[in-house]
Amino acid sequence: MNKKANAELDVLLKKIAAGDEEAFKKLYDLTHNSVYFYLFRILKDKDLAEDVIVETYTAVWKGARKFEGRSKVQTWIFGIARNLAFNEFKKRKPADSIDDYPHLATNGRLSVEAVDRRRVVEQALQKISPKHREVLDLVFFHGFSYAEIGETLKVSVNTVKTRVFYAKKALYKTFDEMGVKKDDL
Repeated sequence: MNKKANAELDVLLKKIAAGDEEAFKKLYDLTHNSVYFYLFRILKDKDLAEDVIVETYTAVWKGARKFEGRSKVQTWIFGIARNLAFNEFKKRKPADSIDDYPHLATNGRLSVEAVDRRRVVEQALQKISPKHREVLDLVFFHGFSYAEIGETLKVSVNTVKTRVFYAKKALYKTFDEMGVKKDDL
């Protein structure tokens, strides 16, 4: 997000803190798509992502007065969404196997020519750990800086750098297991 958009979110959140419902609707319109897709990639469940996004924006509405401005508004919202998503993980049993997700499983090696690059990347992302998938999602799909990711995850920038390094390593290993070369992407 650019500086102008960040400034707009700051103004909207201040209005929300004062009870302005129109400002809340506008903030929701500006941010909900990226938050939803972030949640969907983490949770791998459309209905659950929709439930968590409702909880997220309810928390935004209720917590707007408590926002101290130590981070960007978008980073704060992603942090709320992340916490709620990981609370859902604690409530549910983790997926035991890729076989639980037959739409993600592949028979043999993938041919990059047979499927588009994005689909290959999405399939590979689904095969790595949620922690790795989350950090790559924030970097590549949402364009967060390492500092913003650190704020969202409540870890240091060096920890973010380490997680990104190992997440990329896991992703490349998954590509290799799928028969996809980095140069093919």
